[in-house]
Formats: sequence, structure tokens, C-alpha cells
Amino acid sequence: MSQTPRTDQHDSLSSRLGFPETTLEIGPTHPAIRRVMTPVGGTASFIVELDDDRITNLEVDIGLGHRGFEKQVESGNWEDALPYVSRLGWVSGLHAEIAYCLAAESLAEIASPDRAIWTRMLVGELARVSDHYSRLGATMAAIGLRDAENVANAGEELASEALVAATGGGPLAGFSCFGGIRRALPQHFLDGWSKQRSLIDDELTRFGSVATSNPTCTRRLRGVAPLVPEDAIAWSVTGTALRASGISADVRKDRPYLSYGALEFDVPVGEQGDDLDRMLVVIEEIRQSLGMIDQCHKILSSLGPGEVCVSGGIIIPEGETVATVESSTGELAFFVVSDGVGLPRRIRCRAPSFFHAQVLPTMMVGARLDDLLPTVALMHLVSAECDR
Repeated sequence: MSQTPRTDQHDSLSSRLGFPETTLEIGPTHPAIRRVMTPVGGTASFIVELDDDRITNLEVDIGLGHRGFEKQVESGNWEDALPYVSRLGWVSGLHAEIAYCLAAESLAEIASPDRAIWTRMLVGELARVSDHYSRLGATMAAIGLRDAENVANAGEELASEALVAATGGGPLAGFSCFGGIRRALPQHFLDGWSKQRSLIDDELTRFGSVATSNPTCTRRLRGVAPLVPEDAIAWSVTGTALRASGISADVRKDRPYLSYGALEFDVPVGEQGDDLDRMLVVIEEIRQSLGMIDQCHKILSSLGPGEVCVSGGIIIPEGETVATVESSTGELAFFVVSDGVGLPRRIRCRAPSFFHAQVLPTMMVGARLDDLLPTVALMHLVSAECDR
């Protein structure tokens, strides 16, 4: 994926000094990139052309996980696809599950019980908190702020513990199903959320003191890889990267699904669209997600025990539909087509990471080599989503 023009060879520092420009491959086995990308589920590699330490051209290899996901899941029945859908991400796979189930439920014209709707939102926001913390940890690793990295990792661990407690098995356990969810939230999660939430929030406060208030962090991220609104829209960028560019676009607010229309939350936006704005938007989204979880927790506590899934078999009739959710990586959608014979005729996933990989060359030309990894971490390239 290399879409940016090369700089004029005659104006480069290398040509004036009589040296050839450097081509460097930064791959998934390189210790530096492995440390940054592994927490956010990435196996991407990069071919970078340099004039001194300035990037003149960038080619993105989206990774080694090509399984032909979309065609693979068309060979089994509708429910057989769910384990593959959840593996489009790590914790973000929970959002993919929800989107896929919403698409199937739309075709079948069934409505999930209220408890399932509110639980899906709670678990989805908890997954977002965990994923965002891992993004912050990867960014701090990329710029060498070890204390801030440790704080972000602690926040991610606390959020992951809560997610495991809520789902009973973590992000790949197949929590959502057609017509609802597989199990209700356990009572120990409901009883212990207030304490766990306080611990997660404490790490966010600590992160502010060791990262956002750190002059080194500001110096390393301010003005790096700016993405103006026009380019963000042209390259179909969504999620935190789009909002950091100053565009208040969020599916949960603009086209509410589940019961997001009943929640109170703000959509944070940036001003310059650079790495610092992207990080600040991620931090504020953690805070907003915690508030949404509190609201879902209150509703679920008032509803009490009851059905969490539609009983009986679900038949997918002929038709086609699109379901879109606001994943932690951006706007994730499924377009599904059924001919009514029991097997999906077509399943197409709109994966945010695929578009974000394409825009990276546009953002990085002119930046320094050591700006690449923090930008990649903040753009959150999840390789499994890019499977084509």
C-alpha cells in the first residue's frame, strides 16, 4: 500500500551529501516493532524509504494472517461463522460479533431481550476500555516512556479482568449469539463493578500525570503525522483517528444501534489531527466508556434476572442488510446476503484497520523514522481485520 509520491531526489539531503537514499524494512520480527504492535494485535511490516531520517516513501504490508475470512465463512451455516468473526480482533472481536449478530437478526426480523441489549453495550464498552488502554501502552512503548507504559498496561489488565468476569471466558469465548447473548452477567461482576471501575479510573488519572503532563510525551507527539479532515474523509478514516481530526462522527451517536440512543455521553474531538490529539481522544473515550458502563450497570441491576436470548431456532430468510457498529478500531460493518437456503450467500466486512493502513503513507511522508511506530500504535492496525 504505497500511494504517496516520492520527494524530488535532487532536493534531498542524501543527494546533496552524495549518499544514496536508504530503504529500510521494519518487519514483525524486529524487536522494536514486536514490542509496539503485539499489544494491539498487529503483525504489519513496513518498507520505508529515507532521506537521512525523514520518510520519503512508505509501503505497508498488512501482515501474515490471510485466511480468506469472507469466503471461508460462506462455506458453513450462519452460526458457524461466529468463531471466525470474533477472531477479527482480540477484544475488538466482541464488537465484530455484535455487528454480525445484528445483521443476522435484522434479516430474521427478531429482537433481542432488553437484558441482552444492555449487556451487549456494557461488554462492548468494557472491551473498548481494554483496547484503548492497550493502544496507549503501545504508544508509550514506542516513544520510550516506560513508566507511562506500565500504567497503561495496568489499566488494560484491570479492564481485561473485568471483561473476563463479565463474559465468563474473555473476548474469544463467543459471548454474543443470534437473538441475544449466551449467558447473563454473573452476580459477582455486578457486585464488584464499582470497586473495579474505581481501580480502572485511578490508572487513567495516573496516566495523565506520567504521560499527558510529561513534556517528553508532548514533544514526541505534537505535530506528528497530522491528518486534516479532508484527507481523513477521502481515505475513509473512522473512529478515534477521524475524531482527532476535528470531525464529531460516532455511529453510537449518529446512527444509534442497540440502545445507545438512551445513553448520555460526549464524543471527544481534536483540533490538529496529530498523534497528540489522537492520544487525548483515546484517553477521553476511556472516560466516556466508563460512564456508559455505569449507566448500563444501573439499568441491568434494575431489570434483575430474566431471559437473555430468544428461544428456539432462528431461520435466516432471503434478503440482504447492513449492520454497523462503532468498534474500538473505528466504524465496523457487515453486509450480508441470504438466499434463504441455510448458508450465507455473501458476507462482507468493512474493517476499519484496512482503511487506516492505506492512509499511513499519506500521513508519514516528511515525518521522522522514529515517528512511525507511535503513529501506527495510535492508528491501531489490527491485522486480523485486514484479512482479504
